Amino acid sequence: MRLIREMSKQTPKQEAKEETAGATSFRPVGLSISSFFYALSGIYYLAFPIVAQDTGAWHLYVIGAGSLLGSFGIFKMTRWGLWLGLLLFPLQIVAPSSTLLTVISYPGVWQQPIAIAFVASLFVLMFFASLTFLLVLDKRRSFN
Repeated sequence: MRLIREMSKQTPKQEAKEETAGATSFRPVGLSISSFFYALSGIYYLAFPIVAQDTGAWHLYVIGAGSLLGSFGIFKMTRWGLWLGLLLFPLQIVAPSSTLLTVISYPGVWQQPIAIAFVASLFVLMFFASLTFLLVLDKRRSFN
């Protein structure tokens, strides 16, 4: 009988330890969202010069490749993924905003549906870049 009491006292402690160990191994939802956005923005930055047939936009290739690499690093929750994700933020804000300023200066841009969709995509890129930066910055202590 005494053996059963001792075992029942030890069981909750062991279960509590197992639950806390399992809880720390989960990736925060914000980092999953950030990784997904970095992958999407990387594809966007890589596909845009191809679709626009602009071979001189090599900087978009660099941002796209860096975004895909940062997506992988954030998904794996590595320290280099954290730094790459944080360093990509200024590039992911400056590139769309400078393009936005150039596109808006053209007369009649608001009458063309394709131009309106392009401007909307630039706003979406800047919004999600800001959101991702804040999510990664908030969870920076979770990285190895």
